[in-house]
Amino acid sequence: MSTDSAASAATGVPVDRLFRRTLGGLLVGLLVLCLGLVAVNVLNGPRLTGTSIDTTAVVTQANQRLVLETNQQLADVSADQVTVTPASAVQVQTTNDTIIVVFSQPLAYNTAYSVAVTGVTGPFADRVSTLTTSFRTEEPPVYVLTRTPASAGATTKAPDRIVRTAVGSAETTEVFTAPYIQSFVPSGDELVVVTLADDLTSRLSLVGADGTARELTLPGTGTVQDLLASGVSATVGFRFSSVAGAAGAVYDNTLFLLDLTQGTLSTVDGLDGAPVQAISWGFMPHRAEIVAQIFDTTLLLVDPRSDEAPIPIGQFPTLNAFAPDGVRIAVSDQERQYVLDLSTGTEDAIVPQDVAGTTPYTAELRFLTGGEGYVQRVAEFDQATGRVLQSLILVSGPPGEETSRLVYQPVLDYETVVGFSLSPNDQYLAVQTVPNSDTQLTDGYPVGAQATTTTTVFVDIATGAITRSIVGIDATW
Repeated sequence: MSTDSAASAATGVPVDRLFRRTLGGLLVGLLVLCLGLVAVNVLNGPRLTGTSIDTTAVVTQANQRLVLETNQQLADVSADQVTVTPASAVQVQTTNDTIIVVFSQPLAYNTAYSVAVTGVTGPFADRVSTLTTSFRTEEPPVYVLTRTPASAGATTKAPDRIVRTAVGSAETTEVFTAPYIQSFVPSGDELVVVTLADDLTSRLSLVGADGTARELTLPGTGTVQDLLASGVSATVGFRFSSVAGAAGAVYDNTLFLLDLTQGTLSTVDGLDGAPVQAISWGFMPHRAEIVAQIFDTTLLLVDPRSDEAPIPIGQFPTLNAFAPDGVRIAVSDQERQYVLDLSTGTEDAIVPQDVAGTTPYTAELRFLTGGEGYVQRVAEFDQATGRVLQSLILVSGPPGEETSRLVYQPVLDYETVVGFSLSPNDQYLAVQTVPNSDTQLTDGYPVGAQATTTTTVFVDIATGAITRSIVGIDATW
């Protein structure tokens, strides 16, 4: 007798009916389980199933996103339901089962953040959840150039160094060395470096992450100035002037762009179709366009990708700074500074901020990455001592509603601020100072000469505290 027949005889139930009964019971069990899971998912309110955030981009750019994924469709979430610790302004978007928290300003370096979203509801409004998550931000490196001046009477000198470090760490890593380093710019994970040959003409090199360098093509024998890198492509640009008697084409402050991926070098055409001869220039942040200032002080907006003629945007003696939003630039004439909005064609005068109670005049300016505002170098003449007093002032708020606050003032009586830069997240100032302007000695470089005692101090913008100092120049994030 077969096993199936024996089972049927033992139970008195035909085999096919027994199979159907078993299958039916299994399906009912699965259905009950599924309904139970649905009840847990829906009736118990939304649950967090995943998160994502770029912990590097969130400290270098405004409007970066934290994505919270849940297990069900959501009702709209508003910004007042979101609490960020440490506090940060946010905007919120809700799409199907996802909440997107947009940080209006870059976050602080190397900091633990927690985010709580309260009152989150799904299809049933009476089922309310609180979603929580946390993350820690990164701290991108900062590069500093340390020049070593030649000793009097010495036939050789110690090499110059580009070092990589961080504001929150005293450790430094040597990235590149050469006898004479004029300037550098980061491009992705690489550095583009201008060095000087024995005859003081420029050489251009691409330094990889492993420290190896390869020489890049220049238009000829001459001098490179104003080396800058694009933020949207592997492109660098510079002004180039040929040495006297150079063979071939002769250039005078001619603006060149070098595509690092293709190795191609090209000039930038001006209004007359001839290569632009510039006294100043820069890339528009997050855009391909550039602004070039020619010898008659006219500013040209140029799109290197297009055959269309450049757009003149006015005449100003000085091109000061580019805003991270990619549409504003700061310029100045003999009387005052202005912010030009190239998207609207508007021009707003910058009013010097009177913090110390005297009559100030403005100099250098750097725009904040997040929100309205900038940091401005202000100078005031002290009639009692005959000296010029300097300070760095944070100006924030929309035009007409600005507030100002002192961020840094030289500590020493004869200290001079010779330049400054802002970290991409508006957290730190890198202030380039000369401890004693009366006794300073120059390093004698033909382009970008610096005092041999130049030091960079890092200042916390929120508190004004000096967090670190390092001997060197051109602090670049």
